[in-house]
Amino acid sequence: MVASPAQPVAGSGVTSASIPTCNCDNWIDPQVDVTVAGVNWDALSTLACRLHKVNSADWGDQLNGSYNLVRFLHLHDQQNTTIVARIPLHPIDGWDSESSRDISNQIASEVATMQYIETYTKIPIPHIIHHSTDVDCPGVRSPYILMSKVDGEPLSSVWDTMEDAKRDAVLRQVVDILLELSSQRFDKIGALFNTGKATWHIQPMSFRIVDDPIVHHVISTMTYTSGTDYWIAIANANLESIISQNNFGCIPKDIPYAEAWFMRSLIPALYNPELDVPGFPLEHGDFHSQNIMVTDVESNNPRITAVIDWDLTTTVPTSSFAQYPLFIVDHPAWKDEEPLRARNIRDQSAFDKFMQEAELTRNPAGGQPLSRAFANCLGVYLFEQSLCSSDGSASVLLTQLFKHVFGDDVVETKLLSDYLLALMDKGLLKNKVERFQTERQVWCEALETLGEGLVSPDLSRSAFKALMLTHHDRFTVGESIEVVGY
Repeated sequence: MVASPAQPVAGSGVTSASIPTCNCDNWIDPQVDVTVAGVNWDALSTLACRLHKVNSADWGDQLNGSYNLVRFLHLHDQQNTTIVARIPLHPIDGWDSESSRDISNQIASEVATMQYIETYTKIPIPHIIHHSTDVDCPGVRSPYILMSKVDGEPLSSVWDTMEDAKRDAVLRQVVDILLELSSQRFDKIGALFNTGKATWHIQPMSFRIVDDPIVHHVISTMTYTSGTDYWIAIANANLESIISQNNFGCIPKDIPYAEAWFMRSLIPALYNPELDVPGFPLEHGDFHSQNIMVTDVESNNPRITAVIDWDLTTTVPTSSFAQYPLFIVDHPAWKDEEPLRARNIRDQSAFDKFMQEAELTRNPAGGQPLSRAFANCLGVYLFEQSLCSSDGSASVLLTQLFKHVFGDDVVETKLLSDYLLALMDKGLLKNKVERFQTERQVWCEALETLGEGLVSPDLSRSAFKALMLTHHDRFTVGESIEVVGY
């Protein structure tokens, strides 16, 4: 997920402030044990009891996701209050200065976002009771968020068995939530922070949204006032990352680079700056069904009780915001005969209808720009997912993006391969591709001469060059390494 974490194949990984769900696999993240051992749970319990003016409490269920550990604290009061403690997973090797800064900023932004949502919107969310952004928080020994527990169960646990009418009831509420978020506009693309006294402002996304260090630098060091500029900056960073990967010459880079170059070329056509004239909306970091809590699912009117897991929420271009919730979007790995495809077509049509009705009610003279953006979101969705996916789905998504741009017969007519080959053989990428081919050639020569013990597949450009300088006398005059000066 480069910048838009909302992906069908990955989420933020934990249902915070919710009913515990089962961790069904047997593998346990070693960070969980490190976190459990690192936190002073007695100190955290004592703090919660003091805040609620009760004498004692018991820790209950524990669950974890990819990034957080959640424990439920049951207070011994007349209301049988349950508090949710949400702890970021501790690094196995401990907090260093970079990870400390990232997690502190992430929690600060998450808290500011939730407080803003609670203050200025009608979206139901957990209430934050207390928090600390300090990795060495006195007593507790960890950053944390204490929040209220919300009623209900994750929508993901019931969505697939819901009748059409019940899904419609939920989708109408989802539309209202999205319109509430869209109504909150900010002057820049970035993360929401609060400096006190209800002073909210947008700062760079100075926390770890993506693993790639080049892309992370682009989005964590500045804000943006243009959706096109924002995505071009990310696309440029993606191109630079392909060049700078620690696999110098080991694998061909020409096709990945050409694909990334093509995706960058689409940005001006995909992102409509007119939608951003009012500002940039807040986008939930993982608006998926596991983070939407519902009750009354057996009735004809299931009710959304809360939206949870607000970490990594940022402001985004409106074109990025206006994408269908992922639980009504086809998974890229689905086969053509997947039966849920028909249901998603039906649900997307219902979503469009509800969005048009709700937007018209809110602003009868507004022209319904958000409804139109949602109804035409496929190109933006495929672009962002193709750019952000780091697993095997990227190639499938890219093929679908090509079909969207060039037509359904793009694969059968070999237009995709012909287009890329034209770019690389005689087009704008000819010189770049020749450079990649030279790197591949000199790496193979180095491997043959020096062997696998010295020429590993994970060398950076600078490391490879240093290796060649060290063993320069082992290469004969005329070899590619001599010619290009490695």
